[in-house]
Amino acid sequence: MYKSHTVEDFKKYFGLPEDYTIDGVLSYGTWRKNEHKKLLKEILTENGLWVEYEQLGESFLREVLVFKVNGKRFWFEVGYGGAYISEIFHFGCMLGSKKNIMLGICGGLLETGKAGDIIIPTYSHGNESTTRMYRPNSKNNKHFSDRKLNKSLKSRLNSDLMVHEGPVITCQAMLSESWEDVLKWSREGYLGVEMETSTVFAVSKHFNVPASGVLVLADNLIKKETTLHGNYQKATEERNKIRDLTYKIALEELMTD
Repeated sequence: MYKSHTVEDFKKYFGLPEDYTIDGVLSYGTWRKNEHKKLLKEILTENGLWVEYEQLGESFLREVLVFKVNGKRFWFEVGYGGAYISEIFHFGCMLGSKKNIMLGICGGLLETGKAGDIIIPTYSHGNESTTRMYRPNSKNNKHFSDRKLNKSLKSRLNSDLMVHEGPVITCQAMLSESWEDVLKWSREGYLGVEMETSTVFAVSKHFNVPASGVLVLADNLIKKETTLHGNYQKATEERNKIRDLTYKIALEELMTD
């Protein structure tokens, strides 16, 4: 049904010009939607970029932050889990996105990992409807990022940051995660657990658009530290500095041909 609709159908439905295209999609995994849209605008301004903002009317896409830099148009949206984000990236890919980047935080599963470390997923294990519908022939539920894009993003990070590359696992039911789950995932070699990357990678792969993720290790689950733990609260300022850095490198990457 909906899969049969063309990009022309959606442009007409959303009131977009026939020649409307975008150059990239950026997203952050959190429930703090307004806070992160304000933050993105501040970072764009701090970088001395001349930015033009656009509105997508009162359609389903009205919350998407659309910005143009040097003649290139980008979408930014915040999501918590895969459902809404799958549709944003779906539309973005249909409209010509050349790069898709997912930012966010993750729970740490790596014994040697520390809060504030960076994880760049080589693939994300996900068995959600938002992955199965896009990758129905996947037999192992592994959804891969783009190696070239990963390498480029990594090269933009400060050399003093600890960067881990490897698999992560998507779990959208955080409050149901048990200590046994954490141990199992860690033993299986996953570096972190989060909510969105498998969806982003699966949708992007369906459309053959390069996708990557940059995650900040936040709640160090393998050390039995959740967001309720004192160490998580104490690390807020430092974590936010690293978060801002991930935004900056993602924007640099999106704007690079």
